[in-house]
Parts: sequence; C-alpha cells; structure tokens
Amino acid sequence: MPELYCGFQHRPGEPPVGYPVACLPQAWSSGAAFMLLQACLGISIAGTTGVVRIDRPELPAEMSRLRIWGLAVGNARVDLAFERVGPRIAVTPIGALPDSVEVTVLV
Repeated sequence: MPELYCGFQHRPGEPPVGYPVACLPQAWSSGAAFMLLQACLGISIAGTTGVVRIDRPELPAEMSRLRIWGLAVGNARVDLAFERVGPRIAVTPIGALPDSVEVTVLV
C-alpha cells in the first residue's frame, strides 16, 4: 500500500491513484487496512486472558458477510463469521472454539 492517496480522478473499477511522490511500499500504512477492519467489526482481543470482545459490529452496505480465518488469540486461533441479518450483524464461530478462548458479542 502506498504512503497516501490523492484526489486524482480514476476510472470506475480501477484502484485509487497513488500520490506521485509517496513512498511505495510504505510499511506503516499496510497496517491501516487491518485497523479499519478492526474498527468496523468492533473487535478487541485480550490475548493473555483469551477474550475476544466484539462491540456493535458493522459491515459496509455492499457486503453481507465476512469470514475471518485464523484470528490469533494468545496461543490459540479462531475462525469467525460475520453476517448481516436484518439491521444487525450476527457473529458466529466457525467450528469449535478452543477451550482457552471466550468470544463476547455486544449489540
């Protein structure tokens, strides 16, 4: 991902136009996509206690479902499904949760 984007016009279906003098790739900006996903889904992870807290998750209007595979929680991994059900987003584990992990969903 580039350091920043600019306001140049682009064609439909094309990616955003990068700023011509921006550093590419830019290591710190690559984390922005994951932080955006974390903010939209309301995910916070306490790895030492094995608690995943999901607070009022949202999905973009164009997206009805999202799956996260291999989310690290301490030494364990979990798979989660987010799916639009009416006006809310339902969250369900895919498969069995490890005994060391607790998932709490606040709506």
